[in-house]
Amino acid sequence: MFNTRKALKATALACALVMPLSACGGGSNATADGKPILTVQVVKDARAIKMSEMGWTKDLETACGCSIQWQDVAASSWDQQRQASLAAGEVADVTISGFGSGDMGEYGSLFMDLKPEMDKLPNMSKLFEAEPYARAISTTTDGKILGGPSVARGAARTSNHMFINKQWLDKLGLSVPTTWDELADVLKAFKERDPNGNGKADEIPMDFNAPGTGGFGLFQPNVLLASTGITVPNGPLGMYVKDGKVHNYLTDTRYRDLIVYLHELWDAGVISSDAFTHDWSKYTGTAKGEGKTAIVGFTWMWTPSDIFGPELGDQYITIPSLKQHADQKEPPVWAYNGDDLAYQADRIVVSAKASNKEAALKFVDAFYSPDISVQARFGTFGTAVRRNGENDYTILDPPEGHDNAADWQFYQSLADGAPGWLSDDIKLGLPSIHTEVVPVDAVYDEDYSHVDFDNDILYSNMPMTPEQTSTMNANNTGITQGAMSKFAQWVTKGGVEQEWDAYVENLKKNKLDENIEIEQQVYDAFKKNMGMIKVNLNSRAEESERSE
Repeated sequence: MFNTRKALKATALACALVMPLSACGGGSNATADGKPILTVQVVKDARAIKMSEMGWTKDLETACGCSIQWQDVAASSWDQQRQASLAAGEVADVTISGFGSGDMGEYGSLFMDLKPEMDKLPNMSKLFEAEPYARAISTTTDGKILGGPSVARGAARTSNHMFINKQWLDKLGLSVPTTWDELADVLKAFKERDPNGNGKADEIPMDFNAPGTGGFGLFQPNVLLASTGITVPNGPLGMYVKDGKVHNYLTDTRYRDLIVYLHELWDAGVISSDAFTHDWSKYTGTAKGEGKTAIVGFTWMWTPSDIFGPELGDQYITIPSLKQHADQKEPPVWAYNGDDLAYQADRIVVSAKASNKEAALKFVDAFYSPDISVQARFGTFGTAVRRNGENDYTILDPPEGHDNAADWQFYQSLADGAPGWLSDDIKLGLPSIHTEVVPVDAVYDEDYSHVDFDNDILYSNMPMTPEQTSTMNANNTGITQGAMSKFAQWVTKGGVEQEWDAYVENLKKNKLDENIEIEQQVYDAFKKNMGMIKVNLNSRAEESERSE
């Protein structure tokens, strides 16, 4: 039976969390001088100043001819507000970085279909014509476009780059490892032979971002499965694609072999004892060592300076995918989430009950003009960006008082959380911190030469039907609990060989096979849409390599 009291409580909670939204309280939708008022909720980095204080947002008000009521929400506190807002069916006129393609399957009716409005969105229309993949990820299973994307191609093909301390290798007379066995030998030497030279046994040979109970994320050791030919995505737990067919590595013997290998490393004492318990700040803080003394020998991250800091970053080099065995025939590949880095679906969405539809559409389309796209990502003209001319910009160094270009970017812009389009036609002069990843990522060229980007990738942002979303979410509870608890247990305590068959049977009982079938349906539908829109990611990858 429908519980009216619960529904009213959910609505009240949503209004309390997201107020003042016009949908929750009524009131005037225009200023005293007649300008329409838009409520715009923005989920942003905690370092960022208020949206109303960012100079470039005044250009948005000019573009939409409206007055904007900004609703700033820190990303760290958004999840509770998001759930309450969706449950109550109340969203702001426009939301930036708050909802994604996963929400559209169940709650798509809350958002305006932009497809019939494309004649009022000339900048977004131009984007979709130039970047068909952006249209593909923005199109739902029933043909709607419920949000505008973020597109900034060319940064990197993966977030997971693998680093080792070259200074330590040189001091100990060791070569860069190329196989799992060679890595194990190097890590043992790091533990036993005082490579940082401080006379203390304080070295942490291997560290990684702690896997959570909800599945694997970035900078975690499951990426070593790429050694066995699995192009590891940053997506649904265990899912991957090979030759157009969806598989799940959680029940693959190659995953079991990886766990056996990691347990051997754990037993040898070369993995950080905090690897499964430390939080993000402890993980990144430990990697920055003590002054000019490095502590961590091997880990994964975006760039060396990002994880090890400016004092130690030069000690580390990026290494390509390792072979599992020296004589293996299967060529190693590498983890891939480049489509997610370059293309984000539903970065900006409009309420189906927007208080002023025309102003909302003008507001959205402004983000896809070159000037706003650059400012929303990097900051205001004059203080953060110099506009040299049409489609020509230079990103300025941070002012005194801001440590580096990355922190300055997050302080006064939406950075990579911004909707917009950094097209191939835009010329950007970037500080070195923004281009550091280019040679880091290039180390994996050989690994990616073994990847068919049109048939070996589990794409991000693939739209799902409400039924698919509901079924997979229900199944995932048991699958994730069973898989992640066992991963931590087996790495630290062993026992995977003895318990493997029972573990596989348990995942099957929790309907892992059904989830694989659904993921295949989602993948096939997305590939069909890609074909209709004429997307060829292999050709795009080749273009990126030529441009570099």
